[in-house]
Amino acid sequence: MWRRAVKTTAVGIPAAAVCGSLWYRETHRPVLPPHRLRDLSESTIVMTGATSGIGKAAAAKFLSLGATVVCGCRDLNRGAAVKNELLDGSKGVSVGQVEFLPLDLSDMESVKQFAHECQRRHSNSIVVIVSAAAEIIYEPGAKTPQGLDRTFATNHLGVQALVAELEPVLLNEATGRAPHCRRRVVLLGSRLETRGSVDPVVVQSSGGAELHQQYAAADPMTRYADSKRCNMLLATALAERWRDRAVDVLSVSPGMVHTSLWRHFPKWYQALTFPIRAIALRSAEEAAEGVVFAAAAEEAGGKSGAYLSDGVEIEPSQGSRDAHLARRLYEECRQLIEKCTR
Repeated sequence: MWRRAVKTTAVGIPAAAVCGSLWYRETHRPVLPPHRLRDLSESTIVMTGATSGIGKAAAAKFLSLGATVVCGCRDLNRGAAVKNELLDGSKGVSVGQVEFLPLDLSDMESVKQFAHECQRRHSNSIVVIVSAAAEIIYEPGAKTPQGLDRTFATNHLGVQALVAELEPVLLNEATGRAPHCRRRVVLLGSRLETRGSVDPVVVQSSGGAELHQQYAAADPMTRYADSKRCNMLLATALAERWRDRAVDVLSVSPGMVHTSLWRHFPKWYQALTFPIRAIALRSAEEAAEGVVFAAAAEEAGGKSGAYLSDGVEIEPSQGSRDAHLARRLYEECRQLIEKCTR
């Protein structure tokens, strides 16, 4: 009898896990509200994170809408391969153009050079910035060339630096195919921001070696959550900064997604969770639908500061709406960026 019980358990548990995963996937498929996507021909979208995952899937959709998509990447050889994939994947459909330029978001000088090259090439047509790049770094104490924590620099500081460099173009009323067209900044968020704090900024700006070591030794997911909380506060700060301008900043929660971001987890964890992730979680293409909505749907215009999930506004953590904290964070980061680019 015990053998039968063991056999039943061995079969039953995996079967229950698969059924549960299928149920979760079906009940969490993206269902966006009715919307109309803007014609992006003669418009340029500047992107990060377009070599894989959600960013790559979103870039493919932007191309189908006629946009010129300028993507930053650390490895230009990989960028060239992805460019060919995107163009080959069009299957004869009329598409825009795609360019890959060197960019390391953790290096503020690299961000500055990338932004300047974008402006040199497309100064009169940049209407959208999409920040889709993110890292979960397990290497303890990983730092940038400027001595900053690499998770914080890549996921947040580099994003603010890029937006700041391109801000004059976004605020230019004559930019874009239609002068009245509202420009947009789309930040890919995460529900993990509810677990984050702004302590990284205090650590980075203090310059204290002991504090930096304590933060660098923190759990990788904690540092990732911190950077995502900072992103939410950046959106709050930018929405206030551009209140009377024709520029919207939108944050997007993509849901639980099966992407290459999981590669940063330990090998044993990847192997253990792979079957569930592959069955239950959204694909990159599904998750990209919300990003495309925020960047290109006419219905998303004028909703600056909103946090969207599948095109519907949701509430972020209470702290991420703190305007005073958002302004302080923005100023602290601005000073850090200046220090790194002197």
